[in-house]
Amino acid sequence: MKRQQFWYALQAGLVGFWIAVPIIHISGFNWPFLLPFAGLILLAHVLEIPLAAQKLRALNLPFGLVALKTLVFGFTWWLPLSKGHTKT
Repeated sequence: MKRQQFWYALQAGLVGFWIAVPIIHISGFNWPFLLPFAGLILLAHVLEIPLAAQKLRALNLPFGLVALKTLVFGFTWWLPLSKGHTKT
């Protein structure tokens, strides 16, 4: 698998995760670890925003785009972009 495909696969997994969490919760399934785990991932992504903004500063991307994509994808978006492995 190429590097770009690897990162896109991880990003697709995160999108699936963010879609599945509210569906599972609203459906009434009792997975007590799911919401704290999702909250932990979201907190990690929030804390990554300054680092992502710093690493991508040279690309002159709007801060809103960096913040939004980092919230959703975390390092699977900004790390390969900072190393030139993917496109915005």
